[in-house]
Parts: sequence; C-alpha cells; structure tokens
Amino acid sequence: MTRRIILTIVAALSFASVQLTAQEYEVPEIKISQDKVRVKGKSYYAHVATEKQTLYSISKAYNASLQDIYDANRNLDLENAGLKAGQLILIPVEPSAPANADPTTTETNAQTKPETEPVSPAVPATPATPPEGQKPSGTGSSAIDRWLFPGKNRQQAEQPAKDTVTAPSITAEHEVTATVDTAAPDSSAFELEIPSNIKVSIILPFTNSRLSDNSVDFYSGLLLAARDLGNNGVNLDIHTLDIRDTSILNGSSFRESDIIFGPITVADMKTVTKHCPKGKLVISPLDPQAASLPGYLPIIQAPTPIHIQNADIVHWALEDMAPGDSLVLITSRGSTLSEGSKCIVETLKASGARYHTISYELLEGLSMQRSFEAHVSLRGVTRYLIAADDEPFVNDAVRNVNLMMFKKHDVVLYAPSRIRSFNMIETEYLHSVNTHISAAYFTDYANKSVGNFIMAYRALFNTEPNSFAFHGYDTLHYFVNICRTYGRQWPKVIEMYREKGLQTDFQFFDAGEGFTNAAVRRIVYTPDFRTVLL
Repeated sequence: MTRRIILTIVAALSFASVQLTAQEYEVPEIKISQDKVRVKGKSYYAHVATEKQTLYSISKAYNASLQDIYDANRNLDLENAGLKAGQLILIPVEPSAPANADPTTTETNAQTKPETEPVSPAVPATPATPPEGQKPSGTGSSAIDRWLFPGKNRQQAEQPAKDTVTAPSITAEHEVTATVDTAAPDSSAFELEIPSNIKVSIILPFTNSRLSDNSVDFYSGLLLAARDLGNNGVNLDIHTLDIRDTSILNGSSFRESDIIFGPITVADMKTVTKHCPKGKLVISPLDPQAASLPGYLPIIQAPTPIHIQNADIVHWALEDMAPGDSLVLITSRGSTLSEGSKCIVETLKASGARYHTISYELLEGLSMQRSFEAHVSLRGVTRYLIAADDEPFVNDAVRNVNLMMFKKHDVVLYAPSRIRSFNMIETEYLHSVNTHISAAYFTDYANKSVGNFIMAYRALFNTEPNSFAFHGYDTLHYFVNICRTYGRQWPKVIEMYREKGLQTDFQFFDAGEGFTNAAVRRIVYTPDFRTVLL
C-alpha cells in the first residue's frame, strides 16, 4: 500500500513537472520582414533570427521550404552549423517549394544557438530620439607601413625587432545585433552586390604637424582589424591616400572604394565630400567638430556626438525616477554653458518632468549644504544631474553630493562622460554616490576578446592601445561586416544594422545627407568599487 502511494506521488510530481516545463516555454513570434534585397535578379526577405527561433519555424512563417533557405544561404552552412541568434538570413520571396511540414528531420540542426563568445554582456542603450524634422586578400601598399610606425616607441616596419613576436589573433568576432526595423522604409529597390574584394580607402594627412598621436592610434587599430579580418577569410584591398595631393580624389582608388575613411579635420572632410561619387559616404572617424556635418554633407559620424551622450544621461535619470524620488539639476551660476551642458538643460526642460535646480558659484560651494538639504528626498532617492564642464566646479558638486550620502540620504549622481577624464575628482567619490554615465566608449578589460586585442596590439606596435586604437578596430569591423552582408549599397540599410564592438557600439540614424551614430554605453560606478556596463 505504501509503495503504491509513493508511486502515485512520484507520477503526480512528474506530471506537474511536465506541465510546468510546457508553461515556461513560449513559441517565439516571427514577424515577416519588410526588408528585401535582390540577388542576381531574385528577391529575398532579409530576416534576423532571434532567441528560440528555428529554421523550421521561420520556414513555416515565410511559407518557404528548408531547402530554399539552405540554398539561399550557402555561405552560412545552415545545414551543419545551424542558426544563431542575431544571424541575418535570406528567404526567397517566391519559394520554389512549399514549406517542410515534417520537423523531425530538421529540428536538431535548426535550433537557434547562442553566440559562442559575445563581445559585450550588455545590449546598447536606446539612443536619444533624432531632432524633430529629421529622417529617423592583400592589404594594399607599403605606404601604410612607412606611415604607421613613426614615434611612440613603435617598431619600424623596415627594421623588425631581433626577437620576433607573433601577434595573437582576436578570434571572437564582434557581437552583431542587426535588427530589421519594420517601421523603417522598405529598401527592396537595391541590388545585393557583395564584392569579392572589399576596397577600402584611408585618406590621411601625411604632414606630421597635422597628424596627431590619436590619429595614429586610430589607424593602428584599424589596420589590426584588417589583419584579423583577412585571417578570417575576408579579402580587403586597402589604399592609403594623402590628402595633400587632391588629384587622388579623382583617381580610381578613391572613386571605386566600397568604404572611405575620411581625413581628420572638418576642412579636409568638406574637400573630400566634394569629390565623393553619388551614393557613397565618407566616414568621419575622429573629429568631434564634424558632428554637424552629416546634416548637409554625405558623411557618417562614427563616434557618438557629445550632445547625444548628454541627452541620454537625462533620459536615463528620468527612466529611473520612482514615486518619492527627487530630481535635482546642478549648474554653475555665472558660467556660460557649453553645448554639452546646454543639451542636458534643454533636454530636461523639454521632458516636462518636475525637478529642482541648485545653481551656485564655485566659491560658494562650502556654504551650499543647506540648499542641498532643502531638495533631498526623505521618502525615496535623490537623483542629481550635473550640467557643467568646469572641473573644479564639478569636483565641488560631487563633494556636496557625497556629503548627502554621508548624512544617510539615498543618492545617485548622473554626470557627463567628461567626468571620467577629470584628475581632480577622487574615484572613490564617484563610486560612493553610485555615479551613472552615458558614454560613447567603454572597455571591459575582463572580456577575453579585449585581452586578445591588447596582446595583439602590443606584439605588433610595442605599445599599449588606447581608446582611439580600440575605436579604429571596432569601426573597420563594423563597416566591413555591413559591406560583406549587404554589398556595395550598404548605406541604404545602415539604420537597421547594429553591432557591438570591443569598446564602441554602432546604431546609426539618418541625419539629413549623412548618418550619425546614436549608440551609447551606460556605465555605473557601484559602491563596491566596480565599474559596470549595463
């Protein structure tokens, strides 16, 4: 009798477990992509796989056979490699056969697989909304080596070190989260023409007085990316062009390029765009003053501009607000607001949110505790938003916020990304007030791919990579990947193609004549002295 009762209980528990498992599993919704491409005269849907989607479920949704999907994506080897989340696949608009109705022979290989080694553990933050009214094989010539290695303790290309070091490859690819925005305009008109050799032009000022160390670091990272892409089977034809010789802008190397990295000054960028063939864009890699150029020139602003970073820090603070919280804006009285600080103030005003303002001069800082106490929340969190760029003033503001924390108030500080470069501010203070920062760049040095990049960079250039080197590496990866995915007309789909790099994320919006990167990385300085990427 006892044994029968035990068996009954076990059976009941097993049945409950099966029911629970069934309830937890959700069949992923599959939306028919509105984005189409043409390959050799045939139309295809461009579908981006998400978690839990399988090739079988996708084939049913599009009413296409598995064989059709296999044949359209021979370069992905879907039969053996399976489908990965974030992978873009082509599906015939007019299938040659009905969808496979028997999942038993295909489900094993068709299961969605997670990326083997994502570069970043977090998804890029949602960017600020564009302003109202805007539309949402070989590696070239030896001139690269002759230009690349002057100064900064780099080994001369013509004189290698006695102890040759083999640079490690960065095996983990960037995490691609290319998404199709179904609300975006249909781009079915363009032909998917994928080049066998991707031609890249790098336009440089060879005059030393105009070539900064930051520029050298950027292009060093770019060329390391070219080496790694080549090792992974991507054929690149790279040409370096001297902006001093404007005749190169009429040459075939420039006009036939699939990807053009522009020079480093605004004046030179304007010169290059005058000669840019129709339908092609020039990528602005470094100069922050070029942020306004995509509005009226065919330019892609690769680094996220300061005003987008600062607008996002306001949005972040507003998103975090809860009942009982208090929002306090801190400004420097009597100082002219920079464009970045002005963006914080104007974004906050336009939001319609309720907030308090503390404005004072630096010399008044020691007597401002009463003002800070007056606006502190007694029922929730006091969220302070700094709109200032003067380092001594920002340092004093952080000190005052810290005093509120020592008085047992729950506080969070939201600050512009420039605060990371201030030497006057104690890092301990940033952690104690739980500082939140929206930035264009952030490098997670615990990431394996980042470590591989650092070792490779040291081996090749005998120096440490800085943020500009990381940015060069990430930028070439992004534009080569979009070109080899969508072909020579990649600018038509740049808004839907997103990618996360080692340090930089890419998420572009149409700024008028060109495109601007709106991706930011949200960083938190936690009280336990960690710096966390959200």
